[in-house]
Amino acid sequence: MSELTTEQRRLHGEANLDEFFRTVAPELKAHVVSLPQRISRMNARRDIKLKEVLNTADRIMDHAQKFAACRMGCGHCCYVSVPITDFEAKWIGERLNTEPAPIKQSIRRNLTEVSGKTPCVFLKDNSCSIYEFRPLTCRIHMNFDIDNYWCRHENVNHPDAAIPKPTITALTEAYHQLGEGLKPIVADIRDFFPNGKAV
Repeated sequence: MSELTTEQRRLHGEANLDEFFRTVAPELKAHVVSLPQRISRMNARRDIKLKEVLNTADRIMDHAQKFAACRMGCGHCCYVSVPITDFEAKWIGERLNTEPAPIKQSIRRNLTEVSGKTPCVFLKDNSCSIYEFRPLTCRIHMNFDIDNYWCRHENVNHPDAAIPKPTITALTEAYHQLGEGLKPIVADIRDFFPNGKAV
């Protein structure tokens, strides 16, 4: 499908995004939209609130899968930066029975800084070895194009490169609420887990 023009790809992505949002069930839409309010009202530990954010992301992105080019074994997105917070790294580490690295200040990376060079430490045989515990960043990164053309490393820096993906503000708002008043440290998943862990 690489013979498609940039304009054809843009139109296809827009059509897929429109159809995705149009076909979200009203109950699911209400559940997602109400997430920030639900999180703010929850009298629970941060890890329980984080799980609610991740579960909500999974519900909406399960619907999104019908419109996405993403398929198991692709793995191109596992080569770009995966920013996560220290509290999310702690949550992942607890599930993997490993301590994240003690990072003292945020490390900001360009999203394409490691592209094509340094895969995520949890990428095994072109699949995510911690799929059940993957970060929110990974859960909501989905390509609505007809194929993975713009995801391929050789096309990332093309002037017209643009992966059509949905923006679901309620998810990111709720996630940021988890760090309010804490000044969370943000770094790449590779910084928190430089050695990874096989599961």
